[in-house]
Amino acid sequence: MINKLRLPLLLFILFLISSCAAQRDYASQNYGSDIPEALLKTSDYIIKAGDKVKVQSFNNLASVLYESTVSGVQSSVTVPEYEAYVDNEGYIALPRAGKIKVAGHTQKSASEAVNQAYVGVINTPLFNVRVMNMRVKVLGAVNKQGMYYLEKENETLSEVLAMAEGVKYENMGKRLTLIRKGPDSSRALAFDLNAANLGNPRLNNIVMQDDDIVYVQPSRASVNSAKAQQYANFMAPLSLLINAAVLLITVTR
Repeated sequence: MINKLRLPLLLFILFLISSCAAQRDYASQNYGSDIPEALLKTSDYIIKAGDKVKVQSFNNLASVLYESTVSGVQSSVTVPEYEAYVDNEGYIALPRAGKIKVAGHTQKSASEAVNQAYVGVINTPLFNVRVMNMRVKVLGAVNKQGMYYLEKENETLSEVLAMAEGVKYENMGKRLTLIRKGPDSSRALAFDLNAANLGNPRLNNIVMQDDDIVYVQPSRASVNSAKAQQYANFMAPLSLLINAAVLLITVTR
């Protein structure tokens, strides 16, 4: 009776494990140690609907925007600022200026559009518009996996890895993959990885884009160790459940 129960339970466990192992496919390209020039080129972020932007007034006019402390290296200054979301039609609404079209603009040209909106409202308007939701994910053999917001446009791979507190040299494998969204699908761009390559200026200077995913492949040994730990963590409570079920059946027979 007990043996008859164990077989369907084991089959059910295997089904659960295989269901959780599904992976997403990407169009992939392996560049090895050859870094394409296109990945090193900087570009201007184009603001779109749904973006969160911060508008700062460098005229220091608290009567227009709310004041906030901006920390510098040696001192802190108070700069009036306002945060807004770009609506579905591409506009933001600002105090005393109304709705301003920013979608389709770069951050620089959006700043100029805000300046124009405040002409006649304040003297010599001087505003800065910055997108707040540009972000990347860093996964794999790094010291601190997670999602990180980009402080500025055109941050580099080395800067993003620094946000993740660096690569775990003892756990890293032989490949670094950059998953980048395109208009229709995502692409996986793979590069050779070793301690020497991490000092390669061209690899370090790959320019990050919004929604990039950086994956530092773990070594096979570290993956096997993690899988064994996960399997042990999964099986321990399940084993207790099976033993309890078997005990209950035995007692009630």
